[in-house]
Amino acid sequence: MRRILVRVLVGIAIGLLLLILIGAGAGYWLITRPLPQTSGTLQLSGLSAPVTVIRDGDGVPHIYGETEDDLYMAQGFVHAQDRLWQMEFNRHIGHGQLAELFGKDVLDQDKFLRTIGLGRAAQRDWENSDADTRWHLEKYAQGVNAFIHSHQENLPIEFVLLGDKPADWQPVDTLVWGKVMAYDLGGNYDRELLRAALQQELGDAAMRTLIPKYPTRGPFIIPPNVKSYATSSRSTRETFSHEEIVATNLGAPNFAKINSINTFLGAMSEGLGSNNWVLDGTKTTTGKPLLANDPHLGIQMPSIWYLNALRCNSISDACRFNVVGYSFPGVPGIIIGHNDRIAWGMTNLNPDIQDLYIEKINPANPNQYEYMGKWQDMQIVNEVIHVKRGQDVNLPVKITRHGPIMSDVFEGVHAPLALQWTATRDKSALFHAVRQINIAQNWDEFRAALRDWNVPAQNFVYADVDGNIGYQMPGSIPIRAKGDGTLPVPSWTGEYEWTGYIPFDELPMAFNPSDHFVISANNQVVPNEYKYLLTQDWEAPYRAERIEELLRAKDKLSLADLQAIQGDLYSAPLVKLQKYIEPLPTDDFLTRRALDYVRAWDGRMDKDAQAAAILEATYHALVNDLFANRMSANTFEMYQADTNAPRQLIDQLLDDPQNEWWDDPATPARETREDRLKQAYKDGVNFLGTLYGDAPPEWRWGRIHYATFEHPFGSQKPLDLLFNFGPVPTGGNGFTVWNAGYHPNPKNYAQRTVSSMRQLADLSNWDQSLWINATGQSGQPLDAHYSDLIYKWRDMGYETLPFTRAAVQAKQAQVLTLTP
Repeated sequence: MRRILVRVLVGIAIGLLLLILIGAGAGYWLITRPLPQTSGTLQLSGLSAPVTVIRDGDGVPHIYGETEDDLYMAQGFVHAQDRLWQMEFNRHIGHGQLAELFGKDVLDQDKFLRTIGLGRAAQRDWENSDADTRWHLEKYAQGVNAFIHSHQENLPIEFVLLGDKPADWQPVDTLVWGKVMAYDLGGNYDRELLRAALQQELGDAAMRTLIPKYPTRGPFIIPPNVKSYATSSRSTRETFSHEEIVATNLGAPNFAKINSINTFLGAMSEGLGSNNWVLDGTKTTTGKPLLANDPHLGIQMPSIWYLNALRCNSISDACRFNVVGYSFPGVPGIIIGHNDRIAWGMTNLNPDIQDLYIEKINPANPNQYEYMGKWQDMQIVNEVIHVKRGQDVNLPVKITRHGPIMSDVFEGVHAPLALQWTATRDKSALFHAVRQINIAQNWDEFRAALRDWNVPAQNFVYADVDGNIGYQMPGSIPIRAKGDGTLPVPSWTGEYEWTGYIPFDELPMAFNPSDHFVISANNQVVPNEYKYLLTQDWEAPYRAERIEELLRAKDKLSLADLQAIQGDLYSAPLVKLQKYIEPLPTDDFLTRRALDYVRAWDGRMDKDAQAAAILEATYHALVNDLFANRMSANTFEMYQADTNAPRQLIDQLLDDPQNEWWDDPATPARETREDRLKQAYKDGVNFLGTLYGDAPPEWRWGRIHYATFEHPFGSQKPLDLLFNFGPVPTGGNGFTVWNAGYHPNPKNYAQRTVSSMRQLADLSNWDQSLWINATGQSGQPLDAHYSDLIYKWRDMGYETLPFTRAAVQAKQAQVLTLTP
């Protein structure tokens, strides 16, 4: 979970420890008294008729009601029952109000969030929402507030420890979470800063080498054999070149601070993205489509997802919900799942929808900037940050036509940089799209719903009970008059403006493709011949290549086959490194013994595999040896944190033994590929030996690579014992299908990215569909469903997801009736 390292937690921890020492019974009562009532009857004012909430043995609520309004209210109430603290924490993130909860130690986070303007953008969305969307958001908020008002004396333990009580939930609190997710899934401003720093320190050619382009061979989500791009090819490739942009000295961005902000918000972890794929009936043992999805997001406690169902007792034009799947606490509806007709899943597209503009400030007036020969007045918004037990902080945010000036919160950047970003630039109807997806009955209705899904842009896969499958990319993707969005650009000339967005009907899509399947794993969507620029920053192709290989390995695949693919631990880049490490001469007993494990390795990054640890340690030593002394320590920190770029570059360099990057410029001799690999291997072995002793059998991958599900309070002892779960040894890394991304450090490779949930939809029988959440349904410590799924998740287990009323009742554990 995103860490909050604040002094206030020390006092909380001491207080809790004293409480435990005084009386374990009193402490247990304090923690368990907020656990929700899940059986019997409760009154929920505002309902038009009783609502039935059937919870199965995993704590999944299946909500049945007469009207959509009642379902939204009940969902808000149920979300609050299990996840009120998480909802409270999330809305404080979105609005940049963390200091209200935790004090001055989180002012930097609030200043960043207030400057970028997630809260302002959410408020604008609320003001521009259609009447139906406003009404539904209000009904959901009414359900949340009914819980808050009726539980003032038994709130979750986090509120008690902070001595705080939640304010009423507002519809804009829902909308702001969409902005937070847009930040997590849709930004590249930090890569623009990294490119600018590399260009400044090493030159343009080296910068472009260090951040390789996606391979022209693919794989592509929509390959040329599925769809021709001859009639929509680019007229001029020069338009997408960044060579014309003159290198600008921006200063020295504080990349450590940018990384800490990204870590806090759950962004830019190795492997952040997702897998999904869909097969039509010709490729399945059931004769009907199968659809798989596992989003890769930052590790946290509780899970970012909450599984539930929304069902109208009688389907009619007035009440159309019959949907189950994953929701976000604080957000009405189902984000990923299926109804009685269609199933859908999504992965992150990560298009380039952020541009940094270098503003030219009027030397006579710091509140003016130049645009096309004229001085323009900035908009100045005074953001007031309330600080717990401290004085208010006034933060003037300066906004140009290109967005807020971000330089002050970047630190180290002396050039005034404005951030233009679709999530804060334009109004969004995202939650209208969610509702329309939930009730869509066919491909045309599904695509119509996605017209309103503007940010974050995603790769949607689709299947329906009639046997159709499809892919649709939605989102507002800018068309640039000039440039490719990879570097900060001068703003005052007007040359680099956005001229519009790619029309929805020209965005990539495929319906019943000739390959009979669609795969997306954050890889490039379409070949370079596509006439519009989507991004230059695709994820490495390893996961997509492996999934395609496994899908093609059998003529027909079953649900069990898809489970095995979701859990696949094969590492293509490490297998390649293994090939070059195996023949190396070794100098001592320890390196020779470690090499025995490398030579015997099967390519799977199992948690018990020694070779996985040896080769990953070798890889990181190689990255450090080749690149650290060529750039500033600050820039190298950001380059190493990028993870995607160095992994692909090493892959390329291994095939090019004469490449100049193998030479160490700090020495008079010319080093060879074998020289550098031998040293990196030795450094990797020594790294593991220092940590775990001179016994390679003890160097298991899961010993250095593990998952700790951390609650915001869990960074302080002894609170970690109550709120956190782990460490749990895990396999994989950010480039295996079973995603387990991490950032290396001198002590461990602790996992930071997880397959946050997994779903397998069986369109031949909805009741056979499978699911697993990364932690559990509850957000309350000591609840039976707080962490009950973690080991099953780690070991690739699944639960069945009942859909029909009979199947739900067969799994029911508690029944709660909500009455008007």
